[in-house]
Amino acid sequence: MKLPLPSPAHLGLGLLVVALASGCTQSQAPAPSAAEQQPAAADAASPTAAPDAAERAPAAADYARVVSVTPVKRRVDHPRQVCEDRVVTRQARPKDENKVTGTVVGALIGGVAGNQVGDGRGRDLATVAGVVGGAVAGRKIQENQQRKNTVTHVENVCRTVNDATEEVYAYDVGYEYAGTVLTARLDHDPGDRVKLPVRGMVQ
Repeated sequence: MKLPLPSPAHLGLGLLVVALASGCTQSQAPAPSAAEQQPAAADAASPTAAPDAAERAPAAADYARVVSVTPVKRRVDHPRQVCEDRVVTRQARPKDENKVTGTVVGALIGGVAGNQVGDGRGRDLATVAGVVGGAVAGRKIQENQQRKNTVTHVENVCRTVNDATEEVYAYDVGYEYAGTVLTARLDHDPGDRVKLPVRGMVQ
C-alpha cells in the first residue's frame, strides 16, 4: 500500500515550525537563583574598604577632662665648702703654767715689806701677812701678763654653705569622671585630658 506523499507546502510549514522551536530553546538561558545572587551581594558588602577597628581613633570615654593642674615643688639642697685665709690670734702657751715665779717673787716682796712694819711679834705677823699677800698678788700679776702674751698666724678656715633651690617633681591633677572631680598626683602635666584609668604616683 502506498502512503500519500506530503505536498511541498506541508513540508515547508513543518520545517519552519521545527526551526522556530529550536531557536527558542537555545535563546532562553536559565535565570540565576537567589542563592547564586547572594555571594555577589555579600562581596559588595564585604568590609575591605572599611578601616580596621584597631586603627580607629580612641573613644572619648577613654579619657577624662582635666579641670586643674597644680605643680608640686620640693627643696633641693646643694651644699658646698667655702674656704678663706683668716688672721687668727691665740694666747701663747705659758712656760710657767702654775705661775710659780710670780707667787715666789710676790711672797718675797710681801715678806720684806711686812718685815718693815712694827717690831717684835707684830713684825712677825706683818711679815707673814706680807708673804701671803705678796704671793697672791704675784700670782695674779703673772696671770695677767700671760694673758697678754699672744701669737698671731694665718689659718685657712673652711665652712659649709647651702645653696638651696626648688624644683617641680610632680603635678596634682584634678579630673572629672562620671560627674565627680577626682585628684591624682602625676609625674607629668597631662594637658587638657588624661587617659583612663589614671595611674598616679606613689605618695
